[in-house]
Amino acid sequence: MELRFRVGSQMLALDLSERDGKSIVRIGDDEVALDDVCIDDRHVTLSIAGRTHRVLYDAERGHVFVGSAGHVFEFVPGEEAAAEAAGAGHFVPEISSPMPGKVLQVLVAVGDEVEADAPLLLLEAMKMETTVRATHRARVVELRVETGGMVGPGDVLVKLEQLPDA
Repeated sequence: MELRFRVGSQMLALDLSERDGKSIVRIGDDEVALDDVCIDDRHVTLSIAGRTHRVLYDAERGHVFVGSAGHVFEFVPGEEAAAEAAGAGHFVPEISSPMPGKVLQVLVAVGDEVEADAPLLLLEAMKMETTVRATHRARVVELRVETGGMVGPGDVLVKLEQLPDA
């Protein structure tokens, strides 16, 4: 099975297969054999070469968040990434938290106009930071969080009003 994801501006293809009774993940020319996989409603726990890795995911949108070395990387499904690139991504007025965490910093105020992909706030989960970004050019109409506040997965953080493209 092949899955396509956008990470930042780069597209990646992940091939999932099985060989010798082990699940194999291939990204480009690199292969990793998974010793064990455990999936719950918010996390995938992978065992690779005796080390355990915990991955957060947003089942509602199909986004996957991978934490590594103090950074969080967002994997967006390939179909959504292709639609965004073609300008067909639909506007979502409520920006929700992809995971439970603490609001480290709110980067916008009510009334601010932001461009697509502009940072709105910083979240911390499991000592890793992730930036929550606007999907389209918009105006901030409501902030539902403040610096230091705790949020749960799916909590609405910011409400936006779409602006016409410049």
